[in-house]
Amino acid sequence: MMKKLMLFPLASIVLPEGKMKLRIFESRYKRMVTQSSQSDSTFGICLIHNKKGNKANQLSKFGMLVKIVDFEALDNGMLGLTVMGMERFRIESVVSEFDGLRVAHVTPLNGWSVRDLEPHEWYLSHQLQAVYQQFPQLGELYSHCFFDDASWVAQRWLELLPISIQQFDDLMRQDDAHSAVDFLLQVIEVSH
Repeated sequence: MMKKLMLFPLASIVLPEGKMKLRIFESRYKRMVTQSSQSDSTFGICLIHNKKGNKANQLSKFGMLVKIVDFEALDNGMLGLTVMGMERFRIESVVSEFDGLRVAHVTPLNGWSVRDLEPHEWYLSHQLQAVYQQFPQLGELYSHCFFDDASWVAQRWLELLPISIQQFDDLMRQDDAHSAVDFLLQVIEVSH
């Protein structure tokens, strides 16, 4: 069933069970947060690619329904939000409103199911744990970490790595985490 969602395009993404801190300063996105807070506190995040010298920025064909789980007023007049990824969606159409806020019709998609890491995939989990130790502010976003779940580990890596819109869309159209795990095993250097 199609849903209508306000979109917040970013250069990075959050995935199911993931958390992200955002700084909101543009009036159109302050309006988005206000309207979102008056209903179910959700909106959509998708990837955007800014083409230099071109006004038509490319948006991903997939995105994430997020829910506001915390907010704070920042010293510089910005609004700080913490959002949590709820479910993937496919973008069917997008329109821009009077102030440039994009609104999309989206089709919700099922999440990737939990699956144990295979022996050769544990490297991804160990490296993610090392990143969380090196950058505690990342790990602090999570009260529970599921380092034995291939889907959870893959999604946390995809949130951290720079990824092209095409790579993101290719992985998000998959019904499970297998392609994402294979992709990550190729891009994260094995240093023995």
